Amino acid sequence: MIYYTEALDFQAETLSPDEEGYEERLLEIASLFRDFGEAFTAFLVEHGYKGDVSDVEAKAEFLRERYKMAGIKTPRDFKEWFRPNKQLKRETMIPICFVFQLGLEETNEFLRCVCLERGLDCHTLNEAIYYFCIKNKYSYHDAKELIDRIPKLKKIKAIPKQEILYTGTVREYVDSIKEKEQLVEYLTENRENFQYNNVTAIQYIKELWGEISIETSEFDGWAVKESHFIDEAYNRFEMKADDYALVNKESSTWSIFSQIVGLRNYQKNEYGMKYNRSLATVLSSNALMPLNASYCFPSQHSIDKVLRGEQGENELVRKILILLIFYKYWVEKIVENGDIFYEAKRRDAAECLETIDQYLLDAGYPVLYAGNPYDWIFKWSLNSEHPLEAFRTYMGEVFAVKEE
Repeated sequence: MIYYTEALDFQAETLSPDEEGYEERLLEIASLFRDFGEAFTAFLVEHGYKGDVSDVEAKAEFLRERYKMAGIKTPRDFKEWFRPNKQLKRETMIPICFVFQLGLEETNEFLRCVCLERGLDCHTLNEAIYYFCIKNKYSYHDAKELIDRIPKLKKIKAIPKQEILYTGTVREYVDSIKEKEQLVEYLTENRENFQYNNVTAIQYIKELWGEISIETSEFDGWAVKESHFIDEAYNRFEMKADDYALVNKESSTWSIFSQIVGLRNYQKNEYGMKYNRSLATVLSSNALMPLNASYCFPSQHSIDKVLRGEQGENELVRKILILLIFYKYWVEKIVENGDIFYEAKRRDAAECLETIDQYLLDAGYPVLYAGNPYDWIFKWSLNSEHPLEAFRTYMGEVFAVKEE
């Protein structure tokens, strides 16, 4: 696991868009990312599997034995887990942590590095119970018994306008108790607060988008400020700034999103009209967008939903947050230095990475991880002298691969 991550970190640090054969290297690196079946096989080897790593039947038998030893009902067909690009549901992943008797830190690492998901989320009733049981060494059966005792409530579409119970508060309480009855009482009394989630992340996204997009008589948003710099710089060098999708004071979410990801005008118009402002046809089945990069990739539609306060999937909200923090950070640097071609210093990249990671931690998400292909794009971009341009170059290659 460590070697795999270090190898991808090394590729992020050493691959330059200026080197010969850069496009081919990108494709090679994209092929290195493991899907769930490959990552899970490595996990099984670390946890006692001695057989042939390519023998699906042997791995399935190993899992059947481990589930039997743990006294946990065996899923229908383990062999399906090793099918290329297979994605397991979260409720299927978590029992694995009980089967292999993982501790809390190991569980969160499994979810982050093997499943490419956030760790246990104490702002959902079931996962608060799993968190409590793993921390206090209760069994999976104990967890299921506790889950059955909590009255169920449906998730609501939008975050309510009321006093919010934050995840950190829940986690602090769960960390402070050891008795099951205390947990049942607390979750039952507060169950209505578990109808919503991702409050901190959504609040951050609204604030970031406000700074990026807001236009008043006194202040231009960062997107408009950047568009002025692009226009002036490219006109100065006679490089056709109108080839780029640039925003103005009346721009829509789609226009701002188009500028953020570096679309050309013809791409903005084509995907705006022909594909209903969606890049799904470009991202799906794209060699430069392995499954976990294209899955829940930010879009105009998803950003608008979050801005309305609607709850989205954890991974979707996390990816929007990463994109907006990254964009705002580098546009601020460009504006501060008055140079669209500003060369990033090493300390700038380190500060940007630290900023992204801190936002993610505050919102209850895992920090950037090189083994996640979406995260890798940003880690690679941060090693460039022009990180925002590097990100847009990568997106340009995504379009080029699709067109080929």
